[in-house]
Amino acid sequence: MSNTIYIILTILWFCVMCFFTFQPGPDTVKVSGRVTRVVEDVIGVLFYTDEDILERRIRFLAHPIEFAILTVLGLKAVGRRLTIITIGVLILWSVVSEVLKKHIPGRHCNGIDMIGNIIGVGIGTGLSFLLF
Repeated sequence: MSNTIYIILTILWFCVMCFFTFQPGPDTVKVSGRVTRVVEDVIGVLFYTDEDILERRIRFLAHPIEFAILTVLGLKAVGRRLTIITIGVLILWSVVSEVLKKHIPGRHCNGIDMIGNIIGVGIGTGLSFLLF
């Protein structure tokens, strides 16, 4: 794929992330509740699952997963020449996006989620070097 396609995919993924990141609290709970029910239906056949614990884990895992995807797409979009700058911007965004949640009704700034975001940037960086 050309860089243009990766640039478009990066922008689209960033928009999706912002949509979910900046939803009011009740709306984000509805989304994570739906995802939890799907996962519970899939693994509930084999394992007993506590829905509240499962939802908290899914909500946490969303952070590193979404930032890993953003990092892979972003690094592929900019190429090797801007790797360090891109990683720095993504780490900064992983913190800023959590801090901005303080101003959204029903949301909060969570240090654990910041760590999850930064872990996602690390995973995405590693994957981009392994895959490309």
